Amino acid sequence: MSDFVTERIESGVQVLCLDRVDKKNAITLDMYQALADALQRAESSSDIKVTLIHGAGGDFSSGNDINEFVQIAQAPEKMAVSLTFLQVLSRYTKPLIAGVEGKAVGVGATMLLHCDMVLASREARLQFPFVQLGLVPEAASSYLLPQLIGHQKAFEILMLGDFVDAQSAHEMGLVNHLCEEGESYQLALRYAEKIATLPVEAVALSKGLLKANGKDDVQSALVREGKNFKDRLRSSEAHQAFSAFLNRNK
Repeated sequence: MSDFVTERIESGVQVLCLDRVDKKNAITLDMYQALADALQRAESSSDIKVTLIHGAGGDFSSGNDINEFVQIAQAPEKMAVSLTFLQVLSRYTKPLIAGVEGKAVGVGATMLLHCDMVLASREARLQFPFVQLGLVPEAASSYLLPQLIGHQKAFEILMLGDFVDAQSAHEMGLVNHLCEEGESYQLALRYAEKIATLPVEAVALSKGLLKANGKDDVQSALVREGKNFKDRLRSSEAHQAFSAFLNRNK
């Protein structure tokens, strides 16, 4: 595992924690690899019935590590690690539950679209700021988000990149249930433990049926987005946006 992704397994629940608190759980290539490896292990383990993912320190994830992205822009083939994670995530056959506090930005927000249940603090906020960075949506969000909330609302969220507060996300169906600040992990764990007690084969077959109609479309979206994303990383717009972001943070 990465130093910034922890794993524990208890009562049939695999708990994955993004634990890079000083960077608001920004995700590096090593973390992508660790997450992909953990999900692949879970697929083949009869001891794991459900996977729960959450973030340490008050935020779910601030998305991709921008400093690392600047380096990836010079060698886009390094994106293969993140694309592998997204493929593993999108094909994951066991229930996947997220507990969300604080900010869920970029891939921190788009990975939630692949979860079967999302439990969020009332203070949580989702953001999809790809266009502002000169990029395009990823993680099949260009397909999944319109399917969930309709084209017009998805266009607004993906183009403008404004924060979506937890209440709005709940009303749009992106979040199952809301809770008080600091309680999302425990609420997500309660649901995970409840699902872990259900008949395993029935759960797997039922999730497969729910995902069946969009299965091929999701994979096609991942391929389309990946190609465009890789091209955009080389663009002058993206380079300027990254520079502006890093200078603003300084």
